[in-house]
Amino acid sequence: MRVFRRSAAMGIALGLIGLGILGLGLTWVTWQACVGDPISELCYATMGRPAHLVPLQIIWLIGIGLATGAFAVARSIVERVLCVCALALVIGMNHLTEYALWLVIVGGHWDVPPGTGYTQAGALVVAGILIAIGALLPSRPERRADDRREALPTA
Repeated sequence: MRVFRRSAAMGIALGLIGLGILGLGLTWVTWQACVGDPISELCYATMGRPAHLVPLQIIWLIGIGLATGAFAVARSIVERVLCVCALALVIGMNHLTEYALWLVIVGGHWDVPPGTGYTQAGALVVAGILIAIGALLPSRPERRADDRREALPTA
């Protein structure tokens, strides 16, 4: 059972890292219009309707499901704490949080600021790394009830 749990957690971690890399790629492709000249008409058109936001939201929802699944297969306390941290990171870095963050970083107006998407995708990568660390931690051998009785001093 331990091998299944560790394999499932590693699969989930790799899935989150892969989704994060996909999100980073989508974001990079979208914001290439703003590299070099952030006040061009093409950049303004991209800020008005960025094509990567809907796929990023789908990736984000899948990431929440994967992080929840990692918590479900976690066995030790430390692994569960890391999974909760990963899940909180994924949930916390939603589209609204990221929009507000990039408005502070880049400044601007009501359009989507250039760079929106990088932190959300990066959060998925970090969450995958946290889950992988939890899965790779050595598990403490479980003590059985008869082991505890033997450890007690007898008179």
